[in-house]
Amino acid sequence: MAPPTVHNRPIPWVSETLIDFGGVQVELCVPPSLYERQSTENHFILGKSQSMIESMMKCTDALDVRRVVDVGVYKGGSVVFLNEVFHPEKLVAIEKSPVGVRALARYCEDPARVDRLHVFLGVNQADRPALDRICGREFADQPLDLVVDDASHFYEETRSTFRELFPRLRPGGIYIIEDWAWAHWPGDYWQKERGGDYFRRKLPLSNLLLELMLLCAGAPKLVRKVTFDSVVIYVERGDGVVAPGFELSEHSFNRGEPVPKIGAVPSYSLPTLVIRQ
Repeated sequence: MAPPTVHNRPIPWVSETLIDFGGVQVELCVPPSLYERQSTENHFILGKSQSMIESMMKCTDALDVRRVVDVGVYKGGSVVFLNEVFHPEKLVAIEKSPVGVRALARYCEDPARVDRLHVFLGVNQADRPALDRICGREFADQPLDLVVDDASHFYEETRSTFRELFPRLRPGGIYIIEDWAWAHWPGDYWQKERGGDYFRRKLPLSNLLLELMLLCAGAPKLVRKVTFDSVVIYVERGDGVVAPGFELSEHSFNRGEPVPKIGAVPSYSLPTLVIRQ
């Protein structure tokens, strides 16, 4: 069974993988079952573990969550979970796939939710103009309280989303980035096969974690705190002023040198060894 909660939003655990919000269930799944299971009426699949849920709850314990952006819908469980736990005034979700989850659409269309929950399909998380339009339409000038990025897990795309959405958080707001450590997980699949075709040619997302740490050091009024565990990064917004689309490197410092990237292909080649007879 679930361990005791340590936050003010207790989760109604049925088991270590099942949460029941009074008839609306969220089932936690990890690969490979995550890829095989589908959400159905009032039973939604969520790609997280119990420890991830408890960590999120602890991190947001003192946070008044009214406006939320969920980046990466997938099977729909994240939207349902965030809504049932926080009961926000407005929850906006974006998903790259143009194909929606039918059960989630029905959930969002409920008269009690239809004005609060909006899912935008076919939106690439790296499309900052699209994010700008969506935020302008849905939130106007109101700041965000919580952003959860569980989308591509690619460095460039995740960084682009952060540039656009992090400035929109209010002071004390939390930005969550999940599954940052995929390039460093043990096992042949990750270390020898480099994560299969999906991740093979991608820069590790840990590069963004390093940038966030430097940003916290160089611009603590923007990034008040960066904490992380083996799976998730939590970034707390400071009260400094910065516009959406800001460039991280302009606010962090490395004695005039660019910060080298983990997993980057060197720009130089080794000299050829010539053996003379």
